[in-house]
Amino acid sequence: MPSLGQRLAALRKEKGLSQAELAKLLNMGQSTIAMYEKDKRRPDTETLKRLAEFFQVSVDYLLGLTDFRERPAYAVNPETGELFSLLLREPHLKSSLEDPLFRNLLKRIPELTPEERQLLIQHWEWSLKLLERNRKVKEESDKKIDKKNNRNGKE
Repeated sequence: MPSLGQRLAALRKEKGLSQAELAKLLNMGQSTIAMYEKDKRRPDTETLKRLAEFFQVSVDYLLGLTDFRERPAYAVNPETGELFSLLLREPHLKSSLEDPLFRNLLKRIPELTPEERQLLIQHWEWSLKLLERNRKVKEESDKKIDKKNNRNGKE
């Protein structure tokens, strides 16, 4: 897996930033960024968190422990020590996650390869676009029917 320095340099370049620009945005020295990217210096925990937040990736991704950029969708409940889904804080997502069919589908995602996950995302995006288009067509059709019924009722 790539090193922290390699990951940091790649993420910075993806954003089209120079080392100096990134350093300024994060209130650091350009030489500090350069040392991180050359793997000659390691950021402390707080700096790792700031970098992960800035690039919207997980600390594990930065450290090269995983190839998945996403931050985990769970956290530890400080009162019980149990894991809980951050998604459950979103009311509109909670009902979906409580649906046994949807939950069963989500349980199967860890079994997928990164390529299969990407394919699944593409299929979901395509399906959602199709559903949205069908919904709009139905709404327009319903409006036409309502107009026609209103005209016929006036005559």
